[in-house]
Amino acid sequence: MDMELVHNNSEVDIMREDPGPEPEVEAEPEEEGPRMTRLRGILSKSLQETLKACNYNAIQECFPVLATTNPDELHEAHEKVCQFLKVEVENEFGQIIEERNVIFKLNGLDRLIADAKAKGIIAGSRTILDLSPDVVVRARTVPTKEAEIERLKAELEQVRQDNRRLGSALTHAKAEHTAIKFEILESYNQFQEGTKIASYIPINDMEELMDDALPHIQEP
Repeated sequence: MDMELVHNNSEVDIMREDPGPEPEVEAEPEEEGPRMTRLRGILSKSLQETLKACNYNAIQECFPVLATTNPDELHEAHEKVCQFLKVEVENEFGQIIEERNVIFKLNGLDRLIADAKAKGIIAGSRTILDLSPDVVVRARTVPTKEAEIERLKAELEQVRQDNRRLGSALTHAKAEHTAIKFEILESYNQFQEGTKIASYIPINDMEELMDDALPHIQEP
């Protein structure tokens, strides 16, 4: 009897010491930050654009006979399709957000950017967020543009060298052309002078001169 009482008392003590597992407290859902809000806005706008493309006029073109014979039924079908599409897209998007923990990750990105911006302000420096998109793009493309400028400068210098070489060759060719031209003019003038002199010589004397000169011309 005493042993049984001791055993029962031990069980009571164990029950007092071990209160059992505490009930789980559900974590409160995290509030959506700016980027998550913007993402939902983009989804809503995209969905509205999709539904706008699937308007009743487009459905009428696909089912012209039904639109004429039973427009009420076609209207009802169109509304059901749009409602189904809207619900399915929203559900799928919500599932993706939950499975991939998108809210937590985007909020973390918001906090990280805010912290970096705050540190930049404290340090007195400018962060990318403080710069306009045009300035950021120019800063990103400056090295590429500088490299392109250097390449174009090298090409320009090569073109200049080629032009100088061609100019020198052209000057030389022009000088040769001028020299040949003067030689031709001199020969022509000599021919003209000879023709003029020959016109004053009587024909008989000219024939005698030709007869005397012909053997010398024919000699090798």
